[in-house]
Amino acid sequence: MHVSPRTHRRFETAQILPGDGEMKVKIDLEDEKLRERIASIVQEAGFFINESADVIITDDLKKQGRWVILVSKNVPEKVPEGVLDVIDPRLPDFLLRRKFEMMKAYLIFPFGILSYLEDEFEKSKRYGFPLSVIYLFFEDDGTARRVYELLRELLRSSDRFDFLKRNEIMIVLPGTSKEGAERLLKRLKRKFLRLDWTKQPMLEYGVAQVEDWMETVEDLLASLESSLRRL
Repeated sequence: MHVSPRTHRRFETAQILPGDGEMKVKIDLEDEKLRERIASIVQEAGFFINESADVIITDDLKKQGRWVILVSKNVPEKVPEGVLDVIDPRLPDFLLRRKFEMMKAYLIFPFGILSYLEDEFEKSKRYGFPLSVIYLFFEDDGTARRVYELLRELLRSSDRFDFLKRNEIMIVLPGTSKEGAERLLKRLKRKFLRLDWTKQPMLEYGVAQVEDWMETVEDLLASLESSLRRL
């Protein structure tokens, strides 16, 4: 994925999405069927379609905006400044949705957990260090906040975790294999089930690690998506 250069910053506390996290997007695509498809996907990812938009999705490199998402089957040799990302319309809907969710999170939290994951992915590929990632999904943000406090106790200082949305948490584990991440998940699930709940809470979780075949962080996220299961 092409992403504009950004400066990495470590967070000691999570940044919660303010309000409803409204982010407007304008879709300017020549192909009507593609325009309708992208409109459906970006709305699922939490964007609002509006002509007066923060972000423009276009297939025209000449379009100008505060942020531009270029739809193209090929990444241009020279990506203009202001292009947030280049997305391939041939990707399946669930991967496109994930990409838009990542971009939304970046626009609201420019130095958040997804940016950190991207940095660590590049280090892992460059130096051959293991890297694993865990995704947690809860029915409500109250449950997510309780688990967030558990993670404070369980994780090492080198690990990072943060909210993707109010009820979603991502954990990035540098230097940790998938087996190590699964051991952490086992301890977390044990503590999670011992908490005093008025009713049995729902937890959906997934774990993935960087593998040799992966070329981009999207490959890692796709592996994470395919690993999802419910407690």
